[in-house]
Amino acid sequence: MRFIFALVLSFIGFFAKAQSISFGNKAKIYLVRHAEKLPGEDPLLTTDGNKRAGDLMRTLKDKHIQRIFVTEFKRTQNTADSLRIQLGIDTVHYLSDTSCTDLFGKIKANNDMENTILIIGHSNTIPVIIRKLGIANYPPVDIPSNEFDNLFLVKFKKGKPSLKKMKYGAASGASATMK
Repeated sequence: MRFIFALVLSFIGFFAKAQSISFGNKAKIYLVRHAEKLPGEDPLLTTDGNKRAGDLMRTLKDKHIQRIFVTEFKRTQNTADSLRIQLGIDTVHYLSDTSCTDLFGKIKANNDMENTILIIGHSNTIPVIIRKLGIANYPPVDIPSNEFDNLFLVKFKKGKPSLKKMKYGAASGASATMK
């Protein structure tokens, strides 16, 4: 019985190490939810969503983004397209889930722990990614379904992450009603 318990603990320890990732002091991680989308299973962006993708490109084109991470869904890939083309860089596809295992594995595999990267995700994954980056006090709630104008930046200093929340493009959701 002790052997099985020790084996389970060993496996858990190995799995935890495999998921851990340390970002360096030069790392900057921008995060956005995909832009406005059409209805459907794997939809493209709406006209407003395409405009927002252009706004994202104009906002981040001079931020020295070195890699863009997108999910398997067209809406994240389309949100990245303008910036990807402008910067002449390609995207890395990761599986969209709340474990972040594939995302963090791809960041590590591409040796992006010291780089400036952009992660495009979803209303339920962006808050999880922010918390998994070390911002423990970020609220564990999904981004409202009508909010697309949030831009997050996680920076690391002496191993400690800090979060800055900004807006970009046209106001959406709660931002639009506050005007």
